[in-house]
Amino acid sequence: MNNAASNKSASHSKVPLFAAVLTGSLASACCVGPFIFAALGFGSASFFIVLEPFRPLFAAITISLLLWAGWQYWRKRNICLAQECKAPNPVWVIGLGLLSIGLLFFPYVY
Repeated sequence: MNNAASNKSASHSKVPLFAAVLTGSLASACCVGPFIFAALGFGSASFFIVLEPFRPLFAAITISLLLWAGWQYWRKRNICLAQECKAPNPVWVIGLGLLSIGLLFFPYVY
């Protein structure tokens, strides 16, 4: 595989991770948004409450995207182990996965 195809494949493997962070943010926007606005001194930001009914949908999408990203990582890792090439670094998968899960559970902790 040439470098251009390898770089394109590496960038596409991070798409579900960044999408999971985005949907995790949306899932907790009803609670995180007002908290951030109040911490910055902007007062109440109750317009984020509109996203509350969509929280289960965004949570399901986030979990699905995390599972997809994990599957892509393990698939590439197993292929590289079989072909004796450099295995992908799990830092992105673990770091963004933990961020997404943290955003999902923020409303229950806050």
